[in-house]
Amino acid sequence: MASGRTGQQGMRGDASHGAPSALLRRHWQGLRRGPALPRRDQITPRALAAMLDHALMVERRPDGAVLLRYAGMAVNAVHGQDLTGRPLSALFETGARADLLAALEPAFAGQRALSMALHSERGLTRPPLTARLMLLPLAGCGSEGITLIGSLDLDGPALLPPRRFRIERVLGETLDLPAGEAARAPPVEGGPPPVLVWSRG
Repeated sequence: MASGRTGQQGMRGDASHGAPSALLRRHWQGLRRGPALPRRDQITPRALAAMLDHALMVERRPDGAVLLRYAGMAVNAVHGQDLTGRPLSALFETGARADLLAALEPAFAGQRALSMALHSERGLTRPPLTARLMLLPLAGCGSEGITLIGSLDLDGPALLPPRRFRIERVLGETLDLPAGEAARAPPVEGGPPPVLVWSRG
């Protein structure tokens, strides 16, 4: 099972090949055909077994609520309880939640993959905690909308939960291709380089 430690390289947005987010990204990218998003029913727990503890799946309800449909054990450990069915914002400081929802808009439109650098403050008896949250859009089945599948890579143990994060930086990768290129574009390992969407500094 992957440990979840990403180190400084991962926090710069270039996760090491063994990080949970890198395993998820390779699987997601391998399911793509040209610009088409993978379908949610193509994602199986068996294919993601090596990083399933760090995985999460996020849906937006018709009323606008953004909920966790699934949260792995490492994600739950950050909060100290099962987060399945809870708002994704439960992982974030109150002041970060408006920025979170704004960043999610293009992802739920299927236009952007996201990588967020996160930080949880030091407490009286607990060290600071940094993390990287990757979110990738999945096409729905039938009339269902886009779902996001993600990975929370932690740069250390989540001591004394609940830990809540602020967003330090958001990187976005545009998933659209120009008309005429989409049909003949093969699946690729990486894709276009990410661009800075938002930064605290």
